[in-house]
Amino acid sequence: MKRIYSLMLAAGLLASGAAQAAGAIFVTEPGADGFSINTGIFNGSSFDITKLTFDFSTTTTGDSSNIVIDGAPFTTVAPTGGTATFFGSGAVFGFNFTGFNTFETASFSWDPDSAISGSYGATGLDFIGATVTAVTTGGTYVGTFARVGNTLDVTASLAPAVPEPATYALVLGGLLGVGALARRRAPQA
Repeated sequence: MKRIYSLMLAAGLLASGAAQAAGAIFVTEPGADGFSINTGIFNGSSFDITKLTFDFSTTTTGDSSNIVIDGAPFTTVAPTGGTATFFGSGAVFGFNFTGFNTFETASFSWDPDSAISGSYGATGLDFIGATVTAVTTGGTYVGTFARVGNTLDVTASLAPAVPEPATYALVLGGLLGVGALARRRAPQA
């Protein structure tokens, strides 16, 4: 019986340790220039970033539409020794990375437009509420753009994604199964 409790405790500690992975991933959008925005990504996690996706489909711009990218970024600076391959268009786009290691950065310059106007001239404030998802070698990180104080800057601090309810149900079912097995094996007094 003690062995089963020890195994359950060890499994719980491992699961909580994985959920508390060191560091975070930051995506920043500085300034108010609406025609050449430079977006920076900093990998503060302890894993390599393999994919980063920007989702502006739930944001609203000043002209009541959402931010889109039409075409590719003007420039892309890949992480040191790695690559950054652009994908997507419209309100959902991103990069596939190779070699995006801990403490490295990547960036891209682009002209965000609105879904209505190709000359909208978006600022960082139009990014508020957009979701950024990073797939890493240690799991998925998610964050939302928010305003930095009273500035025109926004940032998204990505943290490990919370497991879905189905994952919790699976873990609970497994624990109940282990408990039932332990109870059946326990000697009757």
